[in-house]
Amino acid sequence: MMLRYWQEACRDLALTHFLFGYRQFGCSATPGSGKTIFAAATIKAMFDNDMIDFVICLSPSLAVKEGTRKTFEQVLNRPMDGLFGSVGISLTFQSLANIAENVIQRWQKYRLAIVVDEIHHCGGQELDNATAWSKPLIKLIDSKKDIFILSLSGTPWRTDGAMVTTLSYNSDLKPKMHFEYGLREAIKDGVCRIPTILMVDNDNWKSTDSRKGDRYHSSLSALLTDNALTYQMVLNDKEFLKHMLDLSVTTLNRYRRDKPDAGGLIIASSISHAKEIYNLLEKATGESPLLVTSEDKNSQDTIANYKSGTQKWLISVGMVTEGTDIPRLQVCCHLSRICTELHFRQVLGRILRIETQYNDHTATLIMPAQPDLFDFASRLKCDVPEAVVKINSIKSKNPNTIKSSNAAPHRQAHSDKSKIEDIKLIQNGIAQWPGDGVNEIVPTTASISVYGRFREEVLRFSP
Repeated sequence: MMLRYWQEACRDLALTHFLFGYRQFGCSATPGSGKTIFAAATIKAMFDNDMIDFVICLSPSLAVKEGTRKTFEQVLNRPMDGLFGSVGISLTFQSLANIAENVIQRWQKYRLAIVVDEIHHCGGQELDNATAWSKPLIKLIDSKKDIFILSLSGTPWRTDGAMVTTLSYNSDLKPKMHFEYGLREAIKDGVCRIPTILMVDNDNWKSTDSRKGDRYHSSLSALLTDNALTYQMVLNDKEFLKHMLDLSVTTLNRYRRDKPDAGGLIIASSISHAKEIYNLLEKATGESPLLVTSEDKNSQDTIANYKSGTQKWLISVGMVTEGTDIPRLQVCCHLSRICTELHFRQVLGRILRIETQYNDHTATLIMPAQPDLFDFASRLKCDVPEAVVKINSIKSKNPNTIKSSNAAPHRQAHSDKSKIEDIKLIQNGIAQWPGDGVNEIVPTTASISVYGRFREEVLRFSP
């Protein structure tokens, strides 16, 4: 298999690192740049140099696990199913905890390499402070001191502040990665698409409270300073949703003029939220999108069918996240309440994978101008310079108001406590986000209306 320049350089560095006796190598490469192929090439080189007998690949979800297995089997040209005659096995973090002790004892008789994809899901470096997914990994590493460990991540940090398992840290408590490949380099090399980020706002938000009466806000940032209001209320507002979806549909249709199978991803906050989006999108376009949630027992088949098909829209609740490889995705509408930089960058990575048979070097992420998300986008703009910003204005229709009852709990302005580490695996390893399946409207006497002009701040990136 022909490697990209960065993959070849990183493979050679990792192999040299291991040949000199070091046991852990960390690779940070921007989401969508091809970390799995690099890892498989490195493991092949280690087999060719008679350094290992067996490889264990760990990843956060079933979709990524299966993708890893297929990639390794293609590169190694040998089975990776863990059965007789195989040279390795691909597992989720969760399933590692369920491996029988006698199987682990057999592994320990061999020269082992462990490939840990999206290592930031594992927090803590000692058993007494480790997260659930970290403990079986730490136990395995501690059971055999000569294991080679290849740690991969596009976002090598955690939002809870815990140290990432297997990574080393410098005196400033920043992770030390042996190789780093950022978005700017990936764009220059033609490895990743150039992202355009549309931050959507409105110049006239109205909030109504039984105690304070009507208040008017000129931006989403100003609106969210009101402790009686929540970001989820904004995401549930039908007028705002309609505008976000209209903008997304228009953007995808433009891409499909040149690339007929270009796809769009909509990330919802909950199953009920996803179903509302489904209904609005179907009504607006006259076409039925695909919906994939933890309720769908055949979710992995749904994702696989979408990947190989031509259908326009896929609506997901935490099912199409980091490591999921659907190269035809070129537009993403971010309507999740999760507002962490790690989640933002992983979401962006879903639309950055280039398909070499097309001249499709751009992608578009559409998000509300929530203050934290805006900061994350701005920092990305600094990482990839020469952004161009412009304002578009579109008049909305009549006001649409959300109402509910009872008092809301006190909340800090702009806060969103949801963390990417809070996801759990259900139904054989399917990722589920906190609150999945629950109507996320927080009871409150407050309501929101939007009836001003919509505006989009456009951040365009070039190397």
